[in-house]
Amino acid sequence: MSAETKVVFDGFHPAYRADPYPRYAVVREAVALYPLKPGIHLATRYAEVSAVLTDPEWGHGYDDGINPFRPGVAPDDVPGGIVRMDPPQHTRIRGIVNRSFTPRKVGELAARVEQRVGDLLDAAIAAGEVDLVEAFARPAPFSVIAELLGVPTADYGAVTAWSLAMVHGTDPDILQTPEQLARRDSARIEFDAYFMDQIARRRTAPRDDMITDMAAALDAGTATEPELAGLCVALMVGGYETAADVIGTGVVALLRNPDQAALWRERPELAGSGVEELLRYEPPVQFTHRVALTDRELAGRTFARGEGIVVAMAGANRDPAVYTDPDRLDIARFEGSNPPPRALSFGGGVHFCLGSILGKLEVRVAVDTLLRRAPDLAFAGEPVWRATAAFHGLDALPVRLRA
Repeated sequence: MSAETKVVFDGFHPAYRADPYPRYAVVREAVALYPLKPGIHLATRYAEVSAVLTDPEWGHGYDDGINPFRPGVAPDDVPGGIVRMDPPQHTRIRGIVNRSFTPRKVGELAARVEQRVGDLLDAAIAAGEVDLVEAFARPAPFSVIAELLGVPTADYGAVTAWSLAMVHGTDPDILQTPEQLARRDSARIEFDAYFMDQIARRRTAPRDDMITDMAAALDAGTATEPELAGLCVALMVGGYETAADVIGTGVVALLRNPDQAALWRERPELAGSGVEELLRYEPPVQFTHRVALTDRELAGRTFARGEGIVVAMAGANRDPAVYTDPDRLDIARFEGSNPPPRALSFGGGVHFCLGSILGKLEVRVAVDTLLRRAPDLAFAGEPVWRATAAFHGLDALPVRLRA
């Protein structure tokens, strides 16, 4: 009996939402590639996951009609916009907003992030006991990306609802009910229509925001309305939900490892390494998928064009071949002159997360400010984990705070 037939992977099961990592470890320790179904394998080791994420010949294949994860679905009906594109379309669309996420541009946002975090924390401390997800972790990054895009404050409620429906709809279709799929598709249509309307408004009344940049791209013939609406959706959802999830799960990890929280307070210069470690320890996106755009070799196996692979960053980030004592939270892990390879939480290659620099800034400011200003931070109840497998985060985090 082969190693892969002895292993049963059940990491997508709802029972493991809070801690899926031992389930990935079972596969990682047994085989490099685990067959999920004919033509689709799962990779959980750092070497294979990194190789796929950085190889441009592993893409999505929707435009070529070879994606085995959603066969027969038209590209425009696939949620994710730019996320599901391959070059050259991906390169063309990404180029429209690249300059908004350079280190210099993100550095200019630091004061705004600090102000927003400070205001939210003032209110949370005054309340004394809050759901940290709703009161702090989610609104801080949400307001930043909403302002960058140019989403009016009055629309925040609707945009939040659509965003959350998209997050829940990111899981593989096989894991969702018909009702969940219907909500996702309805949210995508309404979200796209909303941003098309916003782009149309900017064509007659430009503002200093990213939607205005997209209106200019439309006028220049650089992109179509559906492409730009999909880009807005991807930026909105990815621009706040991943940061919010890392803030929430990071706080849980630090409260469960008080020595690390104390070390962060004592040595604030470790904040940068601390953020990298939180991303490694609790990646906000647990897995993604790729399709062989040409015949590929991986771990001794030949993948024919059109075959698929699920790459589990959640498994790779805890690979003992790369990280010493990988299940231990160590905020100093990435400090020093010879740190281990970076975690794969933001992907790699042409699809490396566009907003990674902004996300790290938001997490660093939020966690650092929270630890400093609320030294007696404590659980006020059990964390409520979101019922999703791909996006890893919390629905609620009851805490007590005192300045």
